[in-house]
Amino acid sequence: MDGNGGRAESRNVPLSVITGRRDLGLRTVVDAGDPGITWAVASELADPAAYLRGGELLLTAGINLSEGSAQVRDYVASLVGVGVGAVGFGVAPVHRSVPAPLVEQCRAQGLPLLEVPVSAPFAAVSRAVGEELEERHMRDVRRLGEAHQELALAVGAPAPVERVLAVLALSLGGWAVHVSSDPALPSHRTPSAPVPSGTELRSLIDKLNDPSGPRSAKAVDGGDEVFLHTVGAPPERRGVVLVGRPEPLGVTDRAVLRTATALLDLLARTGSDEPPVPGPVITGLLLDGGLGVRAAAGLAELADTRAGGPRSPASLPVHADHGTDPRCGGGRAPSDGTGTYRALRAVPVLRGRYSAPGDLPLETRLVDRVPGTGEVRTPSVRAVIADRGENAHRQHLDLLLSHGWVAALGPPASPEGLPGSDRRAAALLVRARATGTPLLWTQETDPFEALLDPAAAASLSSELLGPLAEHTGTARSLRRTLRTWLARHGNWDRTAADLGVHRNSVRYRIGRIERDLGVDLSDPERRMRLWFALGRHDPEG
Repeated sequence: MDGNGGRAESRNVPLSVITGRRDLGLRTVVDAGDPGITWAVASELADPAAYLRGGELLLTAGINLSEGSAQVRDYVASLVGVGVGAVGFGVAPVHRSVPAPLVEQCRAQGLPLLEVPVSAPFAAVSRAVGEELEERHMRDVRRLGEAHQELALAVGAPAPVERVLAVLALSLGGWAVHVSSDPALPSHRTPSAPVPSGTELRSLIDKLNDPSGPRSAKAVDGGDEVFLHTVGAPPERRGVVLVGRPEPLGVTDRAVLRTATALLDLLARTGSDEPPVPGPVITGLLLDGGLGVRAAAGLAELADTRAGGPRSPASLPVHADHGTDPRCGGGRAPSDGTGTYRALRAVPVLRGRYSAPGDLPLETRLVDRVPGTGEVRTPSVRAVIADRGENAHRQHLDLLLSHGWVAALGPPASPEGLPGSDRRAAALLVRARATGTPLLWTQETDPFEALLDPAAAASLSSELLGPLAEHTGTARSLRRTLRTWLARHGNWDRTAADLGVHRNSVRYRIGRIERDLGVDLSDPERRMRLWFALGRHDPEG
């Protein structure tokens, strides 16, 4: 069973991530797995094991390395005994190549061995490990925030218990089951979850349901590590949640699990009554792009929920006929006095906290909240709002930004033209997300936006950015540096101030970008192309 004692988990980065960094040029001499690296430390001690905690990338130039095979064997054995992750051997000034006895013993004892070239100082390797560790820490923080937001949204969704379990399973990359403490009540499980029928699991579930029993436990079942956690606190325990996956849960995973069990307890206490959902309008407008008579009748009331209550169709603003201008939503503005509407698209900003989708002041009932899927689980929102003038919309976009969401509004359109407005909002959101600035489609909007297919623009952007388009912490950091540097017209000090780093770090990153892309950033044509690419790169696509 799990306890609260024991050594705290260490954050680590896979060795393959470090060896994969092209700026270091490390070469794998002995491939003995992909251990997690907790830190990089340089030591020339003959026996540094007493000063190590395990998981380190030990960097050495072999100054005090003995040439005797027995001594090298003992040296490697001491490192393996303390749990060192890998050895990075620096060639020059002492050795021109990695000593053969060290290679032999590392291979025999299963210790990964790297060759560190002269061009990569130990300080650079240590800094690279630190950068990757920090990036993973920030990724965990963002993942925890995103999971909390999605769990909060799931509570307000239809069938909230099933939805919470689905979000939990997706966040942890496994399956989830909720077994009620009342045998008369049904269990809930995600599609891939097995029925917990094994003797050990049933015994653990009974122990956790006992008011005097533990709150968590773990077991192995069918090749998965199964983690069990109670729902509710003694004496009113309301069941057990089981989560299964091949890998152990990390610190962030356990925090997500605790939040899910707390929400399930809340649902059990309060019930799960659902507010009515305007299904015909949502389906007709946002999915099919067509309006039936019944859906159109309720559109004006649903599209504006500002103070004073929904307005009637007759009170909605009437706009001039836009004809078939592509800057309109793709359809003719109505001439029957029913007003025009705009499609809104929004996603959370890339960094920082953001409100739950259900807490956003969208001022409309026509909202489609989409939980994120895939590698990056970021939620998104699209909505239909009544058109009420550019100034009011800009204030609304700024309000959403204060909640941590960057949004884009398509052009005004009749109900029939809303699919076109939605497509233009989606195209505009690509640039809004990349720049972190909300955007409104106006008469002054770049006319090329209407001609650029978002998918084609994103593909071209990825091609121009090359390795900078990768979904890694290093690539994201380099993209942000390049965007800021270009916006500051190459001013090192102002770029450093915006990024909160030293100006030498900016110089290093820009130099690395030039090397990775094979470009000269003093060329204005290159700068223009990269600015275009950054403005249309989907950072989560």
